[in-house]
Amino acid sequence: MKKIKKELIVYSPTIEDGGVEKNLYNITNYLSNKIPKVTVITANKNKNNFNKKINFLSPKNHKWNFSNRYLKSLICIKLLLCYS
Repeated sequence: MKKIKKELIVYSPTIEDGGVEKNLYNITNYLSNKIPKVTVITANKNKNNFNKKINFLSPKNHKWNFSNRYLKSLICIKLLLCYS
């Protein structure tokens, strides 16, 4: 029987301070212990509260950290389409 490769992609264009982000940290950190490959697609570079095993896919340019949410969403959609 063929083994199924498990991978989880989490799409979150903006990671700010708040309750939703706290849940994002908790859920992705928990799932990174259960699933071999967890990737977070985001325009922010804030990796402090995430587990070290989590991969990040984000733009190389830091100017997107200060853009509005609409632009961050468009950039992250492009990253998601190129990743898959």
